[in-house]
Amino acid sequence: MVDVDVAPGGPGRRGAALAVGVATSMVTLAALVLAVVNVGAPDPEFTVHRQFFPTDVLIAIVYAPFGVFVLVRSGHVIGWALLLVGLGFSLTSLGIQYALLGVEHGSLPAYAWIVQLVISGWIVGVLTCTLVIPCLIGQRAPTGLRRVLALLAVLIAVSAGIVRYLMQIEDGPPNPITAGTELADAAQAYDDWVIPIYFLLGLVAVAALAVRVRRGGVDQRRPLGWVLASVATTTFAYLAFELGLSLGQPMLTIGAGTLTAAMLMLPAAIFVVVRGSSWNLDLAVSRATVGALLTLFVITAYVVLVWLGGQLLPVGRDSAGLLAVALLAVGIMPMRAWLQRRVERLVFGSTSDAGELLERLGADVGAATDERTVLEGLTEALRHSLRLAAVVVDADEGALTVTVGEPGEQLVAVVLRSRGRQVGTLWLGPPAGERLDLRTLQLVQQISGLVASALDLALVNADLERARGRLLDVRQEERRLLRRELHDSLGPSLAGISLALAGIDRTSTLTPPDSDLLAQLQEELTHRAQDVRLMARALLPPALEEGRLGEALEALGRRFSSPEFCVQVEADNPDLIDSRRQVAIYHVAAEAVLNAHRHAGARRCSVRLARPDERRLVLTVTDDGDGVVDGSGAGIGLRSMRERSVELGGTLEVTPATPGRGTTVRMLLP
Repeated sequence: MVDVDVAPGGPGRRGAALAVGVATSMVTLAALVLAVVNVGAPDPEFTVHRQFFPTDVLIAIVYAPFGVFVLVRSGHVIGWALLLVGLGFSLTSLGIQYALLGVEHGSLPAYAWIVQLVISGWIVGVLTCTLVIPCLIGQRAPTGLRRVLALLAVLIAVSAGIVRYLMQIEDGPPNPITAGTELADAAQAYDDWVIPIYFLLGLVAVAALAVRVRRGGVDQRRPLGWVLASVATTTFAYLAFELGLSLGQPMLTIGAGTLTAAMLMLPAAIFVVVRGSSWNLDLAVSRATVGALLTLFVITAYVVLVWLGGQLLPVGRDSAGLLAVALLAVGIMPMRAWLQRRVERLVFGSTSDAGELLERLGADVGAATDERTVLEGLTEALRHSLRLAAVVVDADEGALTVTVGEPGEQLVAVVLRSRGRQVGTLWLGPPAGERLDLRTLQLVQQISGLVASALDLALVNADLERARGRLLDVRQEERRLLRRELHDSLGPSLAGISLALAGIDRTSTLTPPDSDLLAQLQEELTHRAQDVRLMARALLPPALEEGRLGEALEALGRRFSSPEFCVQVEADNPDLIDSRRQVAIYHVAAEAVLNAHRHAGARRCSVRLARPDERRLVLTVTDDGDGVVDGSGAGIGLRSMRERSVELGGTLEVTPATPGRGTTVRMLLP
């Protein structure tokens, strides 16, 4: 959930918020009462655009209570901006009805003062949406610059309302402040000049908000993206509405309709951003937003269709109206379904669409690098998409547990079944103060098979990992036993036999041929005893058994180095590697160096152990010998190296070092 700037929500601020909200509601109520009184009243001589009164009242009714609710429940400073929007439109609605009341009831008190609100109230609300709200919404603890920009935006919005209040309404009552002075003309000229500036400032605010959306995290982009779309639409709709005030129909109706729709969508987007975990208003916000947008669509579409019918078709106004009603009757249900999907996606997230949720979960599965990560990714995606406090996947018999979030006391269980058997339980923790709704529970039951399959796969792979670990431990112990037998038993036995043969030559009378044969046998036994000692050291050097891979590799290089064969060793923190991978690295390096020394006729050999990143190890052994012979089968040594790589989930490649010369053995371990 995205945070917004927070103001201390003390009793004083909450009281002030309630006071402003009550005052705004009283102004709106007074406008509604006057609207009932003015039913059938004629228009005044000056333009008041009474057709916009319903939308002005609707915006005031939506913004003001929501602003009070935000301030009282959470203390978010954006609530003051919402209150300012509601107050501006409520004052405009009152000005419209008061102007109509004065047509048949002359000499109303403060008539000229209140009529000026017709042109000044709404502009404050619109500029607050386009300039102030983008500065307030964002990360917690905003920088001082953003606070200053928010204050400047408030001053611009309020000053715009003041300038329009000083203007003289054409054919209207004399302005009580500037009538008969040049100040009214100056205010008019300034307002005409500054309207493009308001639009450009709105574009700057949209661009800054777009940058924050792009830089934000995954949880921030979607809700902030809806705010961005609403603010951008409001900015362009405001320009269209201003042009419509000068050009007339149909630009005026299109601009007014788009502006109202965008401003009604903005509170829903802000709700997604600032809502608390216990507000429990998702369904109400969804239904109210759909109803408001659908009503606005019907009204705007009817006006546009009647106007187009009168302009393009050879029919009267009544016939054009009937045709518009018929077209709306056909398109109202598809439009409602379209709006419902979009608003539910905004308020509920991907839980409003099972297909989208499954697609998202499938993307998490494809992006994961191992099976355990798949299960954890699914669990996190479920919690985020369903907006839950916690999600726990618990395998039967405690074999595996994955927990995301902070589980509370009220957890709802969903049984997980895979291949016809129960493999575990999925526990869902609703947000604090809420219960798990039926929609969410049904959706989880629909996709529980996917989670069960991921859990089953994780359990199988955990068993395979344990089996592979046991196999490696057994093989390692076998190597220790074999090294002990070779070093402590077979090696000394061969050396003893060699000494016994030497004693026979010294104590017995042998013919020269027999003496030579005995000497050859003694020399062969000496070589074999030396080979046994080398083999024992290669199986598991003492340094390697104690976790000192670097020392073991250095000893390997010294043992094979000679004037005719040079071995260079480079290793990046080898002693920090776990023992299983140390053993595999050493044995592959030893086998590759031995092959280069015995079979390749090489003069130089380099052993390099590197870490390209935190999760991979790369061992590279390169020699300048005869190279790889095409068509030659893999020997025991090469097969042994591949087996050791595969045991740890790695790969092994044997390629020519240079065309026609040398060999490179490269092992990659995860």
